[in-house]
Amino acid sequence: MRRNLDLLAERRVRLPRSEALAELRADVVRAAYVEGDFVLADGLRTNYYFDKYLFETRPAILRRLSSFLADLVPRETERLAAPALGAVALGTAVSLELGLPLVIVRLDREPGSPRTIEGELYADEEVTLIEDVVVTGSRALRAVSRVGESGARVRQVVSVLDRREGAAERFAEASVGYRHLFTPEELGIA
Repeated sequence: MRRNLDLLAERRVRLPRSEALAELRADVVRAAYVEGDFVLADGLRTNYYFDKYLFETRPAILRRLSSFLADLVPRETERLAAPALGAVALGTAVSLELGLPLVIVRLDREPGSPRTIEGELYADEEVTLIEDVVVTGSRALRAVSRVGESGARVRQVVSVLDRREGAAERFAEASVGYRHLFTPEELGIA
């Protein structure tokens, strides 16, 4: 008896979500995990580091990250924001995934430029901030503040990795929602 196989069946062409996430997790660690002696944001010392540029500049990883991050963006979001320079590639990828416009948030003013937001941003828009690696949350909160200066509202921060150094608590204090894909424990590091 001959069996007919549907080679294009969903279960044959796509990994189940849990397997795809596990594969992405392993790829992020392989690409960006570095051991050594490092000083992170706010002077925190650690024996490992995630080089965000090593996972953000690899199309195969960036494409999958954008898909999983897009799932974390609330439906009421009208615009995405990404802090320069670190999260711009991620923000762009999620923007393309969702079809939502993106603004780039300059955390430091450039000499001669009065703008801290690049792109169109309107008062009262609901914004989700896309981040890469979050340590204490101070960088993301500066970006949230910059967006707020324009009259728009950041209700949610979405990141690839939460290093669990107090960011979640700081976001809660600022009444900003927070979701992330991975923690060090989930990556098998802590």
